[in-house]
Amino acid sequence: MKKLIPIEERESELLSFGAPKSFIENIGKIPELKFRVEKVDGAYFYFPTISNYQILSGLNIIPIFDEGETFRVFGYNESVKKIFHFELENDQIYTEYGTNWNLLLFDIMFQYFEDDIDEKLNLETFKKVGDKIGFDKSESLYELIDIPLEEYNEKYEELEKWKKEIAEKLKIL
Repeated sequence: MKKLIPIEERESELLSFGAPKSFIENIGKIPELKFRVEKVDGAYFYFPTISNYQILSGLNIIPIFDEGETFRVFGYNESVKKIFHFELENDQIYTEYGTNWNLLLFDIMFQYFEDDIDEKLNLETFKKVGDKIGFDKSESLYELIDIPLEEYNEKYEELEKWKKEIAEKLKIL
C-alpha cells in the first residue's frame, strides 16, 4: 500500500471519486444495514498491519465501509482506480466494481433483500434504504428479485449469472 488516506480526508476523497454523498454520509447509520455497512473503524485499525497485501500493492487506499472483517475500499494510483472487496487474512479480491458506484450499491441492496427474504420485506422499506444510500434503482431491483421463493432459489443456483442479468436490466453494467 502506498498510502492509507487519513480518516479526516476520507469523505472528501471518496466524493471526489464519484461516491454518492448520501451513501457516504449514511455509512454506519442505517439500522437495516447494521452489520452490512459499518463505519470504517476496523479498517483504520487493521490496514496498517496488512499494508504488505499484494492486492493493496502500489495503491492509495480509502476505506469505504467495513462489514465485520471484510472491507470495501477505493484503491487508486496514477493508472488504476477501482472499488473492491476483500477480507482480513486473505490477500485476495472477492469482488471488483471498477469505478461503478451503482454496482456496489446494487450489491448492498441485493444482500439486504437476501437478509430479509424470510421477513417478506416490503417495497416501501426497501426503497427507503435505497434512498439512504443513494441507489435510485431500488424499486426496479425489488420488482426483479421479489419473485416466488421456488423461482428465487432456482435462479440463486447461478447467483453471479443472475446478478449480472439484473444489473444489465437495471442498466448498471
